[in-house]
Amino acid sequence: MGYNAVLNLIFIFLIYSFVGWILEVLTVAIKEGKFVNRGITNGPLCPIYGITSIIIILITRDFENIFGIFIASVIYGTFIEFLTGKILEKINRVKWWNYSKKKFNFEGYVCLEYSLLWGLLGVILVKLINPLFIGIFNNINIFIRSVICFSLFGIAIIDFLTSFISIKLINTKSLENASNKLGNFILTSVKKRIENAYPNVKHKKNDKSENEKFAEGLNFYKLFLIFLIGAFIGDICEIVFCRFTMHRWMSRSSLVFGQLSIVWGAGLALATLCLHRYRNKKNFTIFIIGCVMGGAFEYVCSVFTEVLFGTIFWDYSHIPFNINGRINLLFCFFWGFAAVLFIKRIYPLISNIIENIPKKLGAIITNILFIIFVIDLIITGCVMLRYNARKQGYEANNIIEKLCDQYADDEYMKSRWSNMKNVIEE
Repeated sequence: MGYNAVLNLIFIFLIYSFVGWILEVLTVAIKEGKFVNRGITNGPLCPIYGITSIIIILITRDFENIFGIFIASVIYGTFIEFLTGKILEKINRVKWWNYSKKKFNFEGYVCLEYSLLWGLLGVILVKLINPLFIGIFNNINIFIRSVICFSLFGIAIIDFLTSFISIKLINTKSLENASNKLGNFILTSVKKRIENAYPNVKHKKNDKSENEKFAEGLNFYKLFLIFLIGAFIGDICEIVFCRFTMHRWMSRSSLVFGQLSIVWGAGLALATLCLHRYRNKKNFTIFIIGCVMGGAFEYVCSVFTEVLFGTIFWDYSHIPFNINGRINLLFCFFWGFAAVLFIKRIYPLISNIIENIPKKLGAIITNILFIIFVIDLIITGCVMLRYNARKQGYEANNIIEKLCDQYADDEYMKSRWSNMKNVIEE
């Protein structure tokens, strides 16, 4: 991915987070007749709009007709809103917004009315607004663009981290025990703003017991361990599947080190986050949700890896009922069956095993595994970017690029990721 593409993505995130904030403020102002600073951050940004806009713009590169753009916007806008609501509720233990009174809602997080609105906004964004904004942005001097984008993006990250930490502390005794005046002022200010913007969010006493189990309920530790388990099992299943269908052994790992499929791992972690409450629902319901959610997730993974690294890790063009070679009906069925099997049978077993790990030992092991995973992810990113640069004829200019050429040459890349295709070669 080129430098100009990075600037464009940062610009898209910032401009549409700001536009989303304006829409939220105007909506509240019309309904309640007063100004309310909506959004998670203190600044004039609603990150959910920026993130959704990036995904919709990238996903719809493959779609020419308006109907396809509309459907993609409905699916991804709804999914991101649902996921954001779940995560915020998990952090704060209350729903930040509740659509339970609206028709055709799902658990109060999303509803048909706003899903259709996401579709309409997506069409307007892709066909009208974004070409205009990007055209104006790219006509600005690249130095000025860089300074503005990275400065605002840095401020936005600091603002987001400050708000996130404050939101996390609202439900703990840290608010009452805060001794640092500046920290206490920031925390109290964020708390007041959040409760004013989202009345459902109120401070609650921390009811956690000192004797609670490791990773009890659903938290980062459990989700990350489920991610690792799902990534490993998914990778092994794909290796065996390829052995019997393609009659050869081949690596299906997403990373340089270890046998981990990030798509499967992240898919099961998301399934846990979104579906663990519904494990008592009928199998068919979970199957349909798994098909749609898994297919949508795999599609966005395909687009992002192509955009970020200039490579295509899988191509289903030869399989019937595929969409742009990124997903196909058969594998969507696999996601559906995997969702039913995982939520009904595997998750309760894994959850019980994880919670029986000694608390301190579990935290230490999980933190170490997370650090190793992040290092592996960074190395893989460097290797992928260097592989793409080599294909374009760029020489190694620093020690990192030279190490990539030495230990991850083209022969290694083909053996490690035999199905990977370079976009430049297409």
